[in-house]
Amino acid sequence: MRALIGIIFVAVSLSGFGCAKEAPTPHEVATRFHALVDTLDVNAPGAAVTRLEAFLSENENYEIADSVRLEVKRFREATDGRYHEARELAREGEFDGAESILKDLAQVPDTEDGASAERHLEFEFYFEKAKWLLIRQRFADSEAVARELLSRDLNRFQRDQVEQILDHVGNVDAAMGQSDRAHAEAACRQLMVFLANVYVNDGRYPASLSLSDLENLDPYTSKSIVGALASIDDYRASQDNYSLVAVSKQGHRFRIVDGEIKD
Repeated sequence: MRALIGIIFVAVSLSGFGCAKEAPTPHEVATRFHALVDTLDVNAPGAAVTRLEAFLSENENYEIADSVRLEVKRFREATDGRYHEARELAREGEFDGAESILKDLAQVPDTEDGASAERHLEFEFYFEKAKWLLIRQRFADSEAVARELLSRDLNRFQRDQVEQILDHVGNVDAAMGQSDRAHAEAACRQLMVFLANVYVNDGRYPASLSLSDLENLDPYTSKSIVGALASIDDYRASQDNYSLVAVSKQGHRFRIVDGEIKD
């Protein structure tokens, strides 16, 4: 009989323990919670969930925990569709906005959109960005993104894909360099003809010469020269002699002395 009574007492005690209610919420905890909710952004649900869960872990024994869990649920639901939104932004070239959304989602990898974002940020997002920039002839930007990718822990297939982008950038740079040099050389010849005409008409070379001076002296002739050159440097002139350095858009330098390209 005593054994039976003991069993009943233990069972009742355990039942009472399992049904223990959460403690009333202290005023300062409730105040902190409401202040926290006021600062949360539905457009950054991942960060909101992270902050709410941190708050919950500190205060899960208070009655307010149920309210916190409801907020966590609300912000988790707000992640739905955000991954697609980020992809659409990237397709439009809005990579900063897309990356911000993806990094926020990656804070909640146990959601569907969060898991997709976390995987996408590992490689594909930056690879697609490098390709997008390459297609639109933003070669320096494409190269920078590709080289940053190479610093990551990539598999062999991914590394080969990035190397192909760098190959394309290198080939285009070489082609553009040759084109830039050819256009600059043609501009130098036009510049020499222009100075020869000035000498014939005025009996001396201009006292100063820059691209802006050239535009003021002859707006029509200067268009193609200004279009091919970045600057005219180190211009020196006497009545019968002159020298200058013509600099192309890509930095090729041509030293011209008395109507002859020296290098």
